[in-house]
Amino acid sequence: MESNSPALLKVENLSKKFLIKKSLLKKEFFKAVDNVSFSVGYNQVLGIVGESGSGKSTIGRLILKLIKKDSGEVRFEGKDIYSLSRKEEKIFRRETSVIFQDPKTSLNPRFKIGQIIEEPLLIHGVPKKERKKKVEDAVKDAGLDETFLDRYPSELSGGQRQRVAIARAIVLNPKLIVADEPTSALDVSVQLQIINLIKKLKNEKKISFLFISHDLNVVGMLSDRILVLYRGKIMEKGDARHILKNPAHPYTKILIDSLPPEHPKDRKKLDAVPEIYREDVEGGCVFYSRCPVAQDICKKEPPYKTIDNREVYCHFV
Repeated sequence: MESNSPALLKVENLSKKFLIKKSLLKKEFFKAVDNVSFSVGYNQVLGIVGESGSGKSTIGRLILKLIKKDSGEVRFEGKDIYSLSRKEEKIFRRETSVIFQDPKTSLNPRFKIGQIIEEPLLIHGVPKKERKKKVEDAVKDAGLDETFLDRYPSELSGGQRQRVAIARAIVLNPKLIVADEPTSALDVSVQLQIINLIKKLKNEKKISFLFISHDLNVVGMLSDRILVLYRGKIMEKGDARHILKNPAHPYTKILIDSLPPEHPKDRKKLDAVPEIYREDVEGGCVFYSRCPVAQDICKKEPPYKTIDNREVYCHFV
């Protein structure tokens, strides 16, 4: 079930596949994103969680038009982003931004920090007299001070570099930021600082975030709503508190059971997840081969069922 708040971003039946093998007689494709639908409201954080290869980053790239979709619709403030005029395209690019996973590789090592943050302003034609103030405000909002503007990325720690990447992402005051694993390359001690910074920016600047991560703990701390992804398919989506407190899909339950407790005394004895040796079934549930509760009915595509303010892709809910 989608949020009742107005949608800043609305995605419907989005699909993307990649060619993995080609011969004279046939082509083989990998479904990275399979008929995915969701929305992101104004001033909202939607967390997308799933293991590596589940299609999380591909969704982010499709929303930012870094790659082309195969089918489906992506609407930003009601407009189809794949049918924008040149003027509308410029506005869309200004009102969306991205924070990449590894700040060491996403920042130009030859540019000073001030130049890195100023670059989006130059691209979008912001007058020179306004740029200096905007750069200074952005670096302060990211938790650094003006002395950092004259340094190079190599002079900064990993956490400081990620704050620079965040400053660059917010310098144009976007409405939506796609944060693609922004904490995974950082030390655990720094991760919480970046999460709190994103919370602060969301509340103070009213920015919406599409927060992509494999870490359900991080997603749970930050998100208003959660989308659980497996092999390009949504397993479960809905209110973050409901999903974390009472997961409905077997895959979500496995993800949550694998989380370490906050304190050793809260450690619980988990039933071992059985080893599964089933083969995938064409046209059936994509989680069939690994699901501990799968039955013959799972060889057929399950419907999306609405329960407790969420949608679940499973026959048994």
